[in-house]
Amino acid sequence: MGSKLANPAQINDPALENELENRAKSLSKLLQRLAPDRVSSSGQPPALDPLSELRVKVQATYNMLLVAKLLREPARQSLVSKVRESLDDLERVIATNFEVEMPSRH
Repeated sequence: MGSKLANPAQINDPALENELENRAKSLSKLLQRLAPDRVSSSGQPPALDPLSELRVKVQATYNMLLVAKLLREPARQSLVSKVRESLDDLERVIATNFEVEMPSRH
């Protein structure tokens, strides 16, 4: 689903990892602006809604990136690629469903 890298060696690039980390953090901040954390009258978070579900997915993607940084090749390359694809998909979903313009990537 996500974009494929032309050069797999690019994946072991700290600049790419930083870019992915920044993208995940930006998505998290964007989702927070779209709907700040809500708490029900009982003090519990409400049942999962689409925004909450996206927040969980963004956090999980960010956590995958943190794990990828600890791995050695080829596992690192594989997980970083999955993180990139996940971020591409999340950005596409957010842009489509919430009419938010996302920066183009290349």
